[in-house]
Amino acid sequence: MSKTYIKCPNCATENINNDYCSNCGTILNVVLKRKLAREKTMKTRIEKQSAEKPSKLGAFLKRGEEHSNILIRGFFKVSYAIWYFFAVILGGLIAAIIAAAAG
Repeated sequence: MSKTYIKCPNCATENINNDYCSNCGTILNVVLKRKLAREKTMKTRIEKQSAEKPSKLGAFLKRGEEHSNILIRGFFKVSYAIWYFFAVILGGLIAAIIAAAAG
């Protein structure tokens, strides 16, 4: 196993095969530093999304899908299925037009 000497950017201490500085605790491993930064970014993004209030339409549709009356719940599910069907058809149509135009 080879020894890797890393100089701490914070306190200039020489460290051998360490992820953290033995003197001040600064992260020395670049991969670990990127991983921790990515996890922090994902955590803040999830917190931000959970803090946002849904729109009035979104809240209305969610309440409809979770309604206690089976007829109302069925109406919302059927409406959603019809909307989804037409959205897929419209998206396919746009894709076909773009593909035809591209040749």
